[in-house]
Amino acid sequence: MSNNFITNNKQQKTLKGRLNTLIFIRDELKFLVGYFYFSGWSDIYLSLQKNPQQKIKLLVGLQVCNYLGTQTKNS
Repeated sequence: MSNNFITNNKQQKTLKGRLNTLIFIRDELKFLVGYFYFSGWSDIYLSLQKNPQQKIKLLVGLQVCNYLGTQTKNS
């Protein structure tokens, strides 16, 4: 079960590194986040391009950026 979640645990690698690894070894990624900004995808974009069959499901709790390349503050 511990491998199913990426947390702020110091024993884990960076979020970017872990996601880039998971993109290649899993066929579906599911995210549950409080906030979502498209700018965060730039760090994993190249890995996503190399695996175009990857399925991504994203559940956002509080705030989502509506447009690629923009960041919103609490409005």
